[in-house]
Amino acid sequence: MKATDRNIIMITAGGVGQRFGSNMPKQYVEIGGRQVISYVIEACKGSTMADGIIVVAHPNYHDELRARYGVDVVASGAELNITKRNGLDYIRRHSDCEKLVVVDAVRPAVESHVIDRFFKLLDDYDAVANARKITDSLGRYGQWIVNREEYYTLSTPEGFRFSLIDEHFKADSPLTESIQQLPPTSQVYLDFDAPYYDKLTYPEDLAKIQSILSQRNR
Repeated sequence: MKATDRNIIMITAGGVGQRFGSNMPKQYVEIGGRQVISYVIEACKGSTMADGIIVVAHPNYHDELRARYGVDVVASGAELNITKRNGLDYIRRHSDCEKLVVVDAVRPAVESHVIDRFFKLLDDYDAVANARKITDSLGRYGQWIVNREEYYTLSTPEGFRFSLIDEHFKADSPLTESIQQLPPTSQVYLDFDAPYYDKLTYPEDLAKIQSILSQRNR
């Protein structure tokens, strides 16, 4: 990362994979003979708009990440919001970032053109979120009838005007989505057209994601 970099991608890779049941964090598990995180880094390096990439990961993996993938790294935290805050602080100190796209190290199907799409949308919006409408029936404890059209889910990639997210993001916030920490007056674009990339959470997700990656390669 250079001091003049303005469009930066931050890969959050601090998870320990407790639900996955592996002896290593799931971002370092292999799919198709490659680490899961390698697909994410490849997509980020394929972006035509990104100036720099930073991976926020446990220090135990820093040497490997630098040697294998040639990326900048910074230490993650015990929780995701601490990890993100560490990344934001590093970016502020080492670059002139104006636009930030955040991707998850355990969504290996992420694509370069979607990352570029988010950078472009940040010309007109304060933030961009990958959103998906709910297609299953939705219930609530104590209430049988819930209108699913009033709800949607959010995931990475997500994009931000850097100065805005850097100012308002708190590491100790109980909120699980970064956009929720922005002021309510922020102009947020919900992108329902971008692919909703599956997250590697459980061992049974491996086969599904491998199938997606294999079909794409063909």
